[in-house]
Amino acid sequence: MKKSIFAAITLTTSLFAYSSGGTDKGVITSMYVNNGWTMVSVPDLHTTIKGSKNNPDSCTSNSYYAIIPSDPNYTTIHATLMAAQMAGKQVHFWVNGCSGQNGDYPKIVSVWVTS
Repeated sequence: MKKSIFAAITLTTSLFAYSSGGTDKGVITSMYVNNGWTMVSVPDLHTTIKGSKNNPDSCTSNSYYAIIPSDPNYTTIHATLMAAQMAGKQVHFWVNGCSGQNGDYPKIVSVWVTS
């Protein structure tokens, strides 16, 4: 009985697990800021294959990557994204889950800026 309950709890919680991962590198070409989210487009990371390295959680689309104001470090990540775009620097992200408009885009957890 205890094993059955443990198995049921494990199965239920694993359905909500995310497959976080790092993306490839690319240059931010556009940034879309709304009072509910910030989304950036990095065309080098677009792919139509759900579950790919650039979209490990199979979000609806990875034409944008997103953060929302309630995310930890939102201000720092937002400022880093703006600076990278203005400087034309390459970025790559650690993404985990889906976020942004309608929750359709990979959620940025951290940003690496490279030259």
